[in-house]
Amino acid sequence: MANGDNGGKDVLAVFGAMILGVLLGGIAALLLAPKSGPELREDIGDAAHRAKERAVDMKEQVATKYDDLRAKVEDHLKEHAMDAAKATEHVTQEAQAQIEQA
Repeated sequence: MANGDNGGKDVLAVFGAMILGVLLGGIAALLLAPKSGPELREDIGDAAHRAKERAVDMKEQVATKYDDLRAKVEDHLKEHAMDAAKATEHVTQEAQAQIEQA
């Protein structure tokens, strides 16, 4: 489970770095372009709006992947729990048989 927690933190770190990069790159491009104040403000607003839309899309993708991974892990754990229960039952039956023979 510890690896899954690290993976989640890694995904969030990458996601945050991507958003920060998009914002900084967009702002730098807008500030370096020769435009009037109103045009520049409009461009910054548009870039911010696009960045927000991308962030929402990425958040939804990450949430979907997280939910899928979580479901797979839960299924895997249930399967192993069933295997462990069967093995325990088998060992218990063998032990009882040996006790009865003694």
